[in-house]
Amino acid sequence: MNRTHVTTMTAAALTAALTLGGCGSTASQRESGPAREPSAAQSRLLERAEQILIGACMAERGFVYAVTEPAREGEAQRSFPYGVDDVAWARAHGYGGRDERAAAETRRADPNQRYFAGLSAPRRAAARTALMGASPVGLTATTPTGMTLTAGSEGCVADAQRALYGDLPGWFRVKVVTMNLRPVREARVREDARWTEAVGQWSACMRAAGRPYATPADSRRAAVEATAGVPPGKADATETALAVTEATCATGTSLARVSRTLDRAHGEEVRAEHQDDIDLRRRFQNDALPKAERVVARHTHREGDSHA
Repeated sequence: MNRTHVTTMTAAALTAALTLGGCGSTASQRESGPAREPSAAQSRLLERAEQILIGACMAERGFVYAVTEPAREGEAQRSFPYGVDDVAWARAHGYGGRDERAAAETRRADPNQRYFAGLSAPRRAAARTALMGASPVGLTATTPTGMTLTAGSEGCVADAQRALYGDLPGWFRVKVVTMNLRPVREARVREDARWTEAVGQWSACMRAAGRPYATPADSRRAAVEATAGVPPGKADATETALAVTEATCATGTSLARVSRTLDRAHGEEVRAEHQDDIDLRRRFQNDALPKAERVVARHTHREGDSHA
């Protein structure tokens, strides 16, 4: 994993470099109509540029912030919101308990986590203020589920996003909306009578297998209860056995098929309802790409000079 410390360019210098290409809301952000979705590589570029800007800002304020590669989502991070429906995955991962332990170890090894943990309490508080602002005020947005989220408009994270996207409140709002479409889609699937009927078939299969659970959520809760305080090896075996049974019943009844069909259908509905915000987020990202390229290029050049 590539990890480097930002110490060679101040936030002011980086921000000045961005202004050469213009900042703030652009005409393309105000346009209506479909927008091109950034590729995976472009999304990683934006993430890296934001990290570089945060690191430069923190260095300017007297703190260390390591630029790290964003975590890649792999096979172990698969999500099964309607019940595990892959028997092979269940055999290898159970409900993901062992994967979560590994992820927790990775988080503990993160250089920024280690740095913050090693600071004195007053210094740690000052570092968190530098990073996130003194309080989570200044930015407000409402999710599609009706929850209001707030964040600070000051601090290095806000400064980095403002430098990249220009209109920080606008960027925060569309990010909050578009990142919270999934709960709406999943709720609609679970409320669909076709899914309820399929769950009934699944539950009958589970009862026949000696697992009397009404829903996959009940099965997951049972696994959590059965593995609480149990040594890892035994916990993994316990949750794997239950997950395999859950997946076998999901694929042996209509639950897996119905879940996929409804997820796709309701997903299209939710995206259509929020298409304007989806397009606006993409336009923000597309407009920020040239700025991100300059930030990353300058950082890479300076890193190369420092190792020459």
